[in-house]
Amino acid sequence: MKRGYNVDDKGSLLIHSGNVVTATGSSRSDVLVRNGSIEAVAPGLHGATEGVDRVIDATGHWVMPGGIDTHTHLAHPIGRLGVTTADDFYTGTVAGAFGGVTTIVDFGLQEQGGTLGEARHQRLAMIAPDAVIDYGFHIIVTDVNENVLSEMEGLINSGFPSFKIYMTYGDKKIGDDDLIRLMEVTAEHGGLIYAHCENDCAVTHLIERHLAEGKTGPAYHATSRPPEVEAEATNRAIMLAELAGASICIAHVTSSGAARHVAEARARGVSVWAETCPQYLVLDSSVYDAGGGCEVAKFVCSPPMRDHSHVDALWEALGAGSIQQVSSDHAPFRFEGQKTGGCDNFTQIPNGLPGVETRLPIVFTEGVVRGRLTPERFVELTATAPARIFGLTKKGRIEPGADADLIVVDPDRELTVSAAVLHSDIDYSPYDGMKLNGFPTWTISRGQVIVDERALSAERGRGRLVERVPIDRPSLQ
Repeated sequence: MKRGYNVDDKGSLLIHSGNVVTATGSSRSDVLVRNGSIEAVAPGLHGATEGVDRVIDATGHWVMPGGIDTHTHLAHPIGRLGVTTADDFYTGTVAGAFGGVTTIVDFGLQEQGGTLGEARHQRLAMIAPDAVIDYGFHIIVTDVNENVLSEMEGLINSGFPSFKIYMTYGDKKIGDDDLIRLMEVTAEHGGLIYAHCENDCAVTHLIERHLAEGKTGPAYHATSRPPEVEAEATNRAIMLAELAGASICIAHVTSSGAARHVAEARARGVSVWAETCPQYLVLDSSVYDAGGGCEVAKFVCSPPMRDHSHVDALWEALGAGSIQQVSSDHAPFRFEGQKTGGCDNFTQIPNGLPGVETRLPIVFTEGVVRGRLTPERFVELTATAPARIFGLTKKGRIEPGADADLIVVDPDRELTVSAAVLHSDIDYSPYDGMKLNGFPTWTISRGQVIVDERALSAERGRGRLVERVPIDRPSLQ
């Protein structure tokens, strides 16, 4: 038996004496990995280690499925502002690995006048040389026509079953007429609509009114996008999906109204899922204090953070099951030179926050450690449900035959967050100073230890395109 060095996904690995936590239970067990897949999960496997390439003693640690983050924006262009998110597919996936993420689902953007196939091809060419963890992506549909609609069946059947749509955002926005046409196609062929829900007419009107009144600073971003614009658009998207018989996932739910619409629709049998994000669980509208000046730009994202009553409502929805996953919506922009470009006009601030590295630790700390979530529910929200919702058949589970994507976490180990200790290519964190548990000691992707006692041990480009299957209206869970 060889110990103490890294193995690739053709080797073998034994993790012994850890508390193995899945979405359905936990027990002290060993996990045996061979050739990138889980071979066995049982107590006592460490008694026979002959031929195993590496052994990890997980005593005092929790062994959980690697995190699946189905909402990241790496190397993502914001055309109207001429900027791109600061993390590329190397720095972003390295950050994810240090935060316990073993799979991301990012986005491929259809250009106006372009095809969905071109969006897929361009994105694959960009990701493959850089990613250190496994990846897929949703296609962002911006230009709906008959050719685009005819492409969708082939994309769904070739591993790209989800389509992101924006109900606001200028050149990315599609109208209700095109949205229901997309939904009819996804309903027929097993696809999923993934929707950013804000009422564009209301947002545009409020922005114009704010600017006319001289309310141009970063703090006014939030009041230009109040909870009502999210709740209305969420309800409208769900109703259209219900009419089309389509499956839909509501992105980044931030408000009690939107969460209520999801819960009510699920109760009547609509095939709807929802995510929220860590920023909406630990930050509130106080970050937009008008006295904060340009510093407030660090917290500009859409939808914005809400008052604390909405934070409480989101935690209740996570516990009750009406929100099924937590993703990061990782859209990192540097404060200096990117965010600061809009200090005098909030419409010029690129919208987004970093979060791929801190997602699991925030949910672990504020959920499990604070007693809001069970360990099993934590796994469900961050790995098992995302895999199920988005068709990742080999991810999010600890059982024989699944990909050996695992994190080994010392639940008592605490890290104080700062930009200096994180790995994204930006100059701040919205969570500076927070003390978080849940950063992994070891992150394992397809049997390979890629973060080894908090040190990177992975080659650039080792990530693979993840296998995904048609959604086909799975049972509501």
